[in-house]
Amino acid sequence: MVPQHLKQVIQRIHDLPTLPRTILKITELVNNPKTSAKDLAKVITDDQVLTARLLKLVNSSFYGFPQKISTVTGAIVLLGFDAIRNLLLTTSVFDLFSNKHKANKDLQEKFWDHSLGCAIGAKAIGSFLKSEQVEELFVAGLLHDIGKIVEMMILPQEFELAVQKTRDTPITIYQAEEEVLGFTHTEVGRVLAEKWNLPSKLTKIIAHHHHPAKAGRFAEEAAVIHVADIFCRALGLGSGGDERMPPLEPDAWSRFTFSSAVIDHLLQEIDRTFYDISSVLVATKAEDKSVSSMPIHG
Repeated sequence: MVPQHLKQVIQRIHDLPTLPRTILKITELVNNPKTSAKDLAKVITDDQVLTARLLKLVNSSFYGFPQKISTVTGAIVLLGFDAIRNLLLTTSVFDLFSNKHKANKDLQEKFWDHSLGCAIGAKAIGSFLKSEQVEELFVAGLLHDIGKIVEMMILPQEFELAVQKTRDTPITIYQAEEEVLGFTHTEVGRVLAEKWNLPSKLTKIIAHHHHPAKAGRFAEEAAVIHVADIFCRALGLGSGGDERMPPLEPDAWSRFTFSSAVIDHLLQEIDRTFYDISSVLVATKAEDKSVSSMPIHG
């Protein structure tokens, strides 16, 4: 039986924003093997805000390119189609759920800091493991807790009760959601991912990042997000809605052979990169209002 609160979420989730049309078009082009850098650049440059953001981000310390990149085509050639799509997806998702409810602004910002940290952590772990899908892991980390934002928007009072329960009793937000709502953010995240027509792999990772073994053939990718989540909590990057460390799944951890030195290296890299990119994202968002007067280059 579907819990009543979850029925409410499913009914109202269709009222939530969809991904911008330009992002959907970019995703469609990236998935087409016949697409050229010029084709992709044309779609991006038709949107002044996305163009300004892209050039700002690729010239930031997050990427550290020695030369200034002044064209969208140049950025595409240097970063690749997948990285460009995911970079623009990151800023667009950031927009969709920013400042919707002023009362929860502080908590919402902490959620986004945690999600961004998890994305960076997933990419760092993926790079260490020499994964060919590090950009995909970044997006999975970014969206892993998207269900919490939805709960906050659709069931604010109930979600606040769940958060309060983690302060009054020694349980995680995941457990508190089950007790108060009758479901968790992983189920809500899956529903939203399906609404957005995200790839099956990404939907599975969002749904099972607390229990990676349940993700089936995507268990290793889900394990990366699971471990990245733990690393972020250890570093205190943002908040997952509680002040507790969720249990580390032994099966997920056993997939990786991280020495103490590797763990220290990953934690330092995640921490440094987080502050690099978060400052750039905030600065870029603040500058969006003035981009209409900027010259746009393909």
